[in-house]
Amino acid sequence: MASDRTLPEVLRELANQLENTPGATNVESTRQPSPSPSHRHPVDAEVLRLFGPYTQGGRRLSTTRRSIAVASQTHSYTHNFCCLSDKNAMLVPTKFAKQRLAAAGLGDKRLTFQGSQENPDKFRDFLFEAFPPLRQGGGFELLKISGTIRSRQLVLIPCPNEGYHVRHLKDPQTQIGHATIFIRPLQRTLNLEPIGQPGSSNELAGPPQKCVRCEEEFPFSSIKAHSDECMRQSQSSVEEQMEVANENLCTPQRESRFVSMLTRSQESLTARASNTEISKPHQGEMHTHEITDLEPAEDRGFPDWKIKEDPAEAAMKFKEDILNQHATGKPLSLVMDLGDSAEDRERTILSFYKLAHVEWASPLTCTLKAPAGTLLFEGEKDHLIPSTSTFLLESDFFIVAGRMIGHSFLHDGPCLGGLSPAILHVLFGGSPEEATIDIKDCADFDIRETFKTLDGTEELTPDEKDSINELALSWDLPTVTSENRRWLLDKLLLHAVLQRTSRQVKQLRRGLKETLIWPLLTERKDTIPLLFPRTSDTQYTPQVVLDKIQWPTQDQEDSDVSLEDACRITGFLRTFVENSSPNLLGKLVQFWVGWNVLPRHLDVEVVESTYPGSSTCFHLLKLPGHYKDYTVFERDILAAIWSVDTGFGLV
Repeated sequence: MASDRTLPEVLRELANQLENTPGATNVESTRQPSPSPSHRHPVDAEVLRLFGPYTQGGRRLSTTRRSIAVASQTHSYTHNFCCLSDKNAMLVPTKFAKQRLAAAGLGDKRLTFQGSQENPDKFRDFLFEAFPPLRQGGGFELLKISGTIRSRQLVLIPCPNEGYHVRHLKDPQTQIGHATIFIRPLQRTLNLEPIGQPGSSNELAGPPQKCVRCEEEFPFSSIKAHSDECMRQSQSSVEEQMEVANENLCTPQRESRFVSMLTRSQESLTARASNTEISKPHQGEMHTHEITDLEPAEDRGFPDWKIKEDPAEAAMKFKEDILNQHATGKPLSLVMDLGDSAEDRERTILSFYKLAHVEWASPLTCTLKAPAGTLLFEGEKDHLIPSTSTFLLESDFFIVAGRMIGHSFLHDGPCLGGLSPAILHVLFGGSPEEATIDIKDCADFDIRETFKTLDGTEELTPDEKDSINELALSWDLPTVTSENRRWLLDKLLLHAVLQRTSRQVKQLRRGLKETLIWPLLTERKDTIPLLFPRTSDTQYTPQVVLDKIQWPTQDQEDSDVSLEDACRITGFLRTFVENSSPNLLGKLVQFWVGWNVLPRHLDVEVVESTYPGSSTCFHLLKLPGHYKDYTVFERDILAAIWSVDTGFGLV
């Protein structure tokens, strides 16, 4: 009878038996009730058998897993935030300000928020955890940059009634996108005290270090401050000898004696520093210095000059750091006979600054006077540009000029004022096409007159067209037409002022870099006007000059003039300054220091002499003590002032 059964029937019977086995019972128990096998179509039964593990039960299992995964998923929001400290801040902080904010636990941070995007409380706690000082601000408000990405103005992001939350920040109507969100305290300006002050329990103090000069051990964090103190004490003897030599500095017969004495003093200082024989400071005084003089910025890794708000203080601190680093280097010495001719003195100075592989921040052991007669910059005040002389360029004179400018800046000497803003723009990395060029920047008056005719709107005469076309063709530019008139003027100015002086500017930049002041000028661009001041910004007023004067004191035992005479003469000088015009005060400063830029201080000395004089190297004005009448004093001081026409102005 078995032979009467077909193969499909046998297979169906076997499938039904497998479905009724104990191993398949657990699977079937999880399924929904289905029709009995006897009522199924054979094809349906076969499909159910083959795909049973992947159908209803499997779907329920995978659905359960998916629901668990969805329930465990959290929302995240990643964005750039910048927490400000001033409750009234309306501008994007500068790079320097962001460094101070970062040191205080504020500033820029990229944060990731996880949680409910509509819960303002969790978002507020999240920001407080990221910026702990913000808790003291009495709340906060969020701001964004107004306008283009180049704008520094901040505008308020409207706050919902329930408070700021992520859903509101992601709303397209707020127009935030990927821009930085600025956080500003609401009621109280935050304290910018750096986190991790010395003395905290978590501070990494480091091992004690021994001073190479006095051989005393000091904490790792204060050894630098102690080293500077040691150097200052050792330099005091040299400064006293310089003051003694002050009277004899500008006497040609004693110039060599002064240079020799100063050189021996510097060599003695270097020898004492290398042999560690400098006298040890008192231990109590050293602890006082550590408390009052150690800047927290040093512990944070930021140099002081980077975080000083005042650019003048930043420049002064940078110069002190550079000079201290090279204080024990090989001294620079220059011996120049003042009795030589002007050409010989000029040759001596240029030869000195042409030396290669020199540490220009090393101690200087002589007084330098700028060479006379070499005009490296042409034009009028505030529009000076480098000379286009091929001889000066091929002789590397502008590298020499850069070294002289940087060297003078390091030693608080005169600066170079009156450079064209377009030249300064390119000197410090700006694009020539983006520079603002004035017609006054063109030093050649004939070419300037041609530019003026092209700058107007009146129709050009044939002669004017000929002069313009001749100039344009000589510089490989097209001739003038009514359509390209303004464009041609811009191209001619660009070529006359910047393209013809591009190599000179590169040499000037190279000379500045060799004096090690380039990091200050590039990272603190607000110090550039200190090195290259504008003449128009130099306003001499009586109060400005009087604030710079250091008047004689009663403890000057070596003075040959009585106290009564000294008081009378200094009173005459004060009266003269108070009644002088700005132009006359500028001439007085030039006679006093040899330059039209005010130094940090102006010294006065009453001496026995016939006429007023000055020691420009030490910013010292020498006034005779024999004057009894102010009118005679005024006559002689005016004669002395107008006897100097240029000072060091022919650099």
